[in-house]
Amino acid sequence: MNLKSDIDRYKKQLIARAAKKGLYENFGEKEISKLKSKYFDELYLGDYFKKMEHQRLFKEFFDWCATYTGR
Repeated sequence: MNLKSDIDRYKKQLIARAAKKGLYENFGEKEISKLKSKYFDELYLGDYFKKMEHQRLFKEFFDWCATYTGR
């Protein structure tokens, strides 16, 4: 798995959870924490472009979680 596929999987899970249980204050916080520990606790060993791509994808997911309204 890679970061993009993990984010897509988490989005589907979060959408289903929001439809079933509703939205809550820290929506997506657990998933964000899992992604951080999986992808950002590792060393990139000079792969600057991979690091930048991961940061961009992560920020987009973080923003999506923060602004998701269920619509």
